[in-house]
Amino acid sequence: KHHTAEVTRQADAVSKWFPALTALVVGPGLGRDETMQAVAALVVERAVAASLPLVIDADGLACVLRDPGLVRGSAWTVLTPNRPEFGRLQAALAPAAGAEVAADDDAAELRRISLALGGAVIVQKGAHDLLSDGTSVLCNEEPGSVKRSGGQGDVLAGSIATFLGWARAAQLGGLTPPEPSPPLLAAYAGCLLTRRFSAAAFAKHRRAMTAPDLVAEIGPTFEEFSPAELAE
Repeated sequence: KHHTAEVTRQADAVSKWFPALTALVVGPGLGRDETMQAVAALVVERAVAASLPLVIDADGLACVLRDPGLVRGSAWTVLTPNRPEFGRLQAALAPAAGAEVAADDDAAELRRISLALGGAVIVQKGAHDLLSDGTSVLCNEEPGSVKRSGGQGDVLAGSIATFLGWARAAQLGGLTPPEPSPPLLAAYAGCLLTRRFSAAAFAKHRRAMTAPDLVAEIGPTFEEFSPAELAE
């Protein structure tokens, strides 16, 4: 693909850090500027080629809508569309997605779209989070809170990226559960914990809750979920 010198320069400024990264999130705050979208697409292409754990959210999903081939076959890529964004993904993949599926069979449809992307993990956000890697489908029914605040999706993307990086390190270290796949399990853990962050924040702040309140609950909530061992 041909890229302008400026697009390549900006992408180089990001991708030079790949060896120091355990995971990458593309999308939050990105915007729809054509140059930035082109830079993001090139960064995604390079991250996939490097097998760098990758989460694509928000405006980053526009890159995939334009060119689904960017992430096709990338098992360590997680897409986090909400319902309207998932609908646009369905439309973009319609010619390659295979047989028709009943409209009310959300799990089968999600698996179908993930398969059309060659097994990239999709987290369809909603009242319950539905996740698939094209083989398995998981549903996260953790209650969360009754309020959604701006920026909560960014916390989710970062949480998934954290678990995705850990899962990749575990795989490289020889620890791989047979099922579900490590990327799918990582995405599920990120969804589960983010809902718990949200519930804890809402319990304290009620309707005044904002995204930074979720961040403040990461430490205590994670400690309750998985207590850290003190270093000897």
